[in-house]
Amino acid sequence: SVFGFESIDSYGRRRAMRKYFKHVGALALTVSALGCLAAFPMAILAQEDGEALIQKARCYACHQLSNTLLAPPYTAIAARHAPRKDVMVDVLARKIVRGGGGNWGFVPMVPNQWVTIEEARVMSEWILSLADD
Repeated sequence: SVFGFESIDSYGRRRAMRKYFKHVGALALTVSALGCLAAFPMAILAQEDGEALIQKARCYACHQLSNTLLAPPYTAIAARHAPRKDVMVDVLARKIVRGGGGNWGFVPMVPNQWVTIEEARVMSEWILSLADD
C-alpha cells in the first residue's frame, strides 16, 4: 500500500494520477510564466533611451553634453573611458547609483537612489556611445 492507494481501483488510481499531473503541469506553466514576466521589465527598459533616462533622473543639473558645468560633460566621460567600454558600463552604472568622487576633481558625484542599476547601465551605455560619434 503505497500512499494509501490500496483501496482505489485502477480507474481511481488513473483519476488520482491525472489530477496530480494536472497540478504539476499547472505549476510548471506558472513557473515558466513568472520567468517570462521577470524578463519583461528588461525588454521595456531596453526600449527606453539612455538619454531619456538621464533627462528623467535630472542629471543635467550637473552634467551637460559637451560643456563643463559642475561635473564633467558626457563627451569627456565617454572619451576617457572609451578604450575600456565593456568594463566601464558597470563601473559607471554603480557610480550613478552609489555616487563617488575624486575622479574629476573635488566635487563628488552624489548618489542617485531613484535610479535602478539596470537603468544606470542603459544610461552608461548611452554615455559611452558618445565616443563613437
